Amino acid sequence: MKAVILGPSAVAETLAPVVQQRGVTVVDRIDNDLSAIRSYFEQNSNQCDLMLVVSGGDLQETRSVICGLQILMSKPILVFGVANSASDVIQIMRSGAADFIEMSGDFLSDLEDSLKRLFDSECLTKRSGQVISVVSAVGGAGQTAVATNLSSYLVANKRRNTVLVDLNLTGGDVADQLGMTPRQTISDCPRFPDDIHTVTVSTLLEHHHSGLKLVAGPSYLGDHDLLPTESVKALVANLAQLHEFVVLDVEDAFHQEQFAALECSDIVIVVTRLDFPCLLRTKRLIEYFENRDLTNVCIVANNYVKGTSIPQAKFESVMKRPLSVVLPHEPASVLNSVNMGEPAVLEFPRSKFSQGIAKLAETVMSAAPTQEKEAHVPANA
Repeated sequence: MKAVILGPSAVAETLAPVVQQRGVTVVDRIDNDLSAIRSYFEQNSNQCDLMLVVSGGDLQETRSVICGLQILMSKPILVFGVANSASDVIQIMRSGAADFIEMSGDFLSDLEDSLKRLFDSECLTKRSGQVISVVSAVGGAGQTAVATNLSSYLVANKRRNTVLVDLNLTGGDVADQLGMTPRQTISDCPRFPDDIHTVTVSTLLEHHHSGLKLVAGPSYLGDHDLLPTESVKALVANLAQLHEFVVLDVEDAFHQEQFAALECSDIVIVVTRLDFPCLLRTKRLIEYFENRDLTNVCIVANNYVKGTSIPQAKFESVMKRPLSVVLPHEPASVLNSVNMGEPAVLEFPRSKFSQGIAKLAETVMSAAPTQEKEAHVPANA
């Protein structure tokens, strides 16, 4: 959610980081001057989703600003100020404000409650996004590279609102592959599902320059607890309400919290290599999924080397299902992009690996639901 702050610059500078920590991106700040406001919105009518108005001492002036904003745009308006009486608040609300945040005391709780209502009301108009899990039966198959590049491609080439979640709860590498130093990680997610909602989830989001959002994994061997199963479900549910695509880089298929993420998924992408040990383990993994009624699976072969890897036809014959995509072994593009902290689909878009990721993205998008779904939304979301 993007916001513009209207009010004195000193107050705006103080307010901006407070709301940004709660998932609201401040895109601009302008003074409480009606002519300046009118000029701004004539040129930037679609710039923001929310207006934050800092009220001065003049109640009538604040009401005039609110009325003027309603004429210029149909966005929610939050008013921040100090009310002399309940009557002042009532008059501001009657002018068209969505809420009034009293700033004379500890206003953070009121702000979070107000933002939660706004986030939730915005989500009611959106369908639940598609959840895609990426998992592997073996280490070193390139699962994280596939998840990172698929997410980046959906944002950069398909203009889809996408979040990537590093579910490696013992220490993930996604942030490193994106060249990011996260301030928050998934270990900062609340432990109780009732505490997980649109505001708390939004605080976990880190923003990549491409437009991709990230819920980063915790530091390797860091001092943190695993996220409970129900909390994983609540986190995925809320992310699916805020984004068109939620891509989960799943640590494994066997820990309860990891399998809970797989169960929440519309598509499970199993990344493998075309060698004999991987074939056996991947076949067992698929059977494990089938025994647990997890059938929405597609297989992606990575690091394919012609003449060395098992032929695609032989692999498919043993697996008794087709490979969705075969990604070539391209260290010049894939490993260099990892070392640079930039996804290959952005740094080397013409590489065969990137072309394979583009094909995978088309597969994912063709399976995207066309109607609003309720399956991802638990009672506490």
